[in-house]
This record gives sequence, structure tokens and C-alpha cells, in this order.
Amino acid sequence: MHDPRTDEAIDALLAGRARRRGRPVTALVPTDAPRPFIGLETRLAWTDALKRESARQQRYGRAASIVVFEIDPLTDIARTAGWLERIAAPVAHAVRRGARETDLVTRAAPGLFQVLLPETSESEAAAFADRVVADCHVWVEAMAAPVTIRAAAAATTGDLNLEETLERALGLLGSD
Repeated sequence: MHDPRTDEAIDALLAGRARRRGRPVTALVPTDAPRPFIGLETRLAWTDALKRESARQQRYGRAASIVVFEIDPLTDIARTAGWLERIAAPVAHAVRRGARETDLVTRAAPGLFQVLLPETSESEAAAFADRVVADCHVWVEAMAAPVTIRAAAAATTGDLNLEETLERALGLLGSD
């Protein structure tokens, strides 16, 4: 014998508290919602990886680089109109698509992405940055976004570890 209350109880259990308390199911986050930042590392995981890679780089003397990408609003209106959030997903996609499987990408701030490139020279990192910026400009132009995408690359050299390399890349970005 089929009891409809059983189906309701199972649906309520699967839907969570919102459904059980009579709230509409639309209050729940749909499982097919787009997640544009899915391939990015969390900031904490990225920082941990940076420390591990820095220790490995110092131990073995292998090259490593950091590239930072910044979405820079061209006007105050662009800043207040939410353009950083609108263009961040296409930029994240372009950065992730341009990176290798071993490269680690994180969104460090609403308009700032950082990429750790193990076993990469500064010239290779700069070439990667140029390719991604060119790819991002396609999105910026298509959306007529009042922003520009800037990038800076830095590599470990001599006594410079990866943490210092990150600071150098951020400094280069700030000096443009």
C-alpha cells in the first residue's frame, strides 16, 4: 500500500530544512547552477602549495614563477556597477584554460588571480601571461566592459624564494 506521506517525508529529508518547514524548494541552490570558479584552488590551499613549492624550489634549485592577473576598472562607475564580478568568471575561465595541469590558480581578491607555475622560467611565465591577457580581451570587448586586464610575471632568481617572487609580481602589477 502506497502512503503519500512517505514520499513527502523522503522529499523533505532530501531537500533539507527549507522544504520541511514549508518553504518553497526554489529557496534551495539548484545543483545545475553554473560554478565558474570550480577549477580554482582556495586561497588557503594555494598558499600551502606555494610554501611546499618554495621549499622544493630552494632544495633543488629548479625554476618556478608566479603570474598575477588583475581586472582593473577604467572608471569609478565600472567599479560601482559590479563589473569586477561580471568579468571575473570569464577571466577565471581564460586563466584556467591557459594554465597547465600542474599550475595552480586562485582568486585572491574579486579582481585578482594568482597563478603558481612550477618548473617555469620568467620568459615562459610572461608568454603565458600574454596569451591569457589576449584571451581575456576577447571577453572584455564582447561584453563592452569598462575594464582592462593587466598581468605581471616574476620568477625565482638566486636568493629570491617564491614568497618574495609573489611580492615582486604584485609590486610589478602595482607599478604599471
